[in-house]
Amino acid sequence: MKNEGTFNIEAADGFPFSRDSKDFQQGVALMRKVLGAEDAAKVEGLIDNPLFGSELGYLFSKTWGALYARDNLPLRDRALLLMGTDLALGREGPLKDHMRVALHAGLSPAQIIEVLFQSMFYIGAPGMVLGLKVASEVLAPHMEALKHAPAIPQRVKEGTMINDLGVRLGPINHVAMAVKDWEKTARGYASLMGLKTWRKMEIPSAIMEKAEYYGKPCEFVWISAFAKLGDTLIELCQPVSGETIFGDFVNQYGDGIQHVGDLSHPDPLELVRRYTSQGVKVANYCKIAGVAELFFLDTREQLGGMFLEVLSPPTYAQIAAMGEDVTFT
Repeated sequence: MKNEGTFNIEAADGFPFSRDSKDFQQGVALMRKVLGAEDAAKVEGLIDNPLFGSELGYLFSKTWGALYARDNLPLRDRALLLMGTDLALGREGPLKDHMRVALHAGLSPAQIIEVLFQSMFYIGAPGMVLGLKVASEVLAPHMEALKHAPAIPQRVKEGTMINDLGVRLGPINHVAMAVKDWEKTARGYASLMGLKTWRKMEIPSAIMEKAEYYGKPCEFVWISAFAKLGDTLIELCQPVSGETIFGDFVNQYGDGIQHVGDLSHPDPLELVRRYTSQGVKVANYCKIAGVAELFFLDTREQLGGMFLEVLSPPTYAQIAAMGEDVTFT
């Protein structure tokens, strides 16, 4: 009997498999996020093989699709278990994939290295050598991004304080977190704070008239999800690809509060002009034609590690109209 959405290894008619099934679709979505579009396309290509495509598609649907989606064990813990198994069995290819799953699930490069050292006492030095070999390949891009990402200063350096500009903001009514997985975080808010409905939207640079990262043209995609808590607009920002301050933050520090915003200043563009005239950099700039301009100001040295977002016009109504509601029960 077929039980779609659960891990059921029984198959009444050989290996029943459909590309339209929920298991396959969520498996492909996860694989693309974890392995990247190029590697995911290679796997999808194998599923087209007339000799073994159905068998491989069935197994893929029940692992990447149904098994990883089960909430009995968090994806992070599954990744740890699978990495240990791969090390013990000496499986280089699967170890690469599962290490990428671990990164996607929120483990930092340092935590993954710690897993390798922990495993060494049980599987011996050869397994450790394999682990370090794979880690050097898989973690290299993340370490490179960490090296080049703007570092949050440990203290305010002498001379970095700007003069009083006479700016008097209204209430800080927008708080945003950079997160690895917005849905996981939203479920936490739904459970602990009752914020069950979120307005979710994908924000790609492709829809923008202009997109910049520290003054240079760039391409990116991130996901924003909004919910209201009293008069405060809470936002979850999940980096997907490209150069964003959200990706920088998550790569360096994991999930956390990343920027605040003010929606009450009567002249947002003048506010940006005043700040930038004193040396404050615009980290990410997004101009969505006919909708809004977003300025993410790098005020970390002045605001204790926090970015400041300025929006023109000062309302999220136009942007929110681009999204769709997602409710967590």
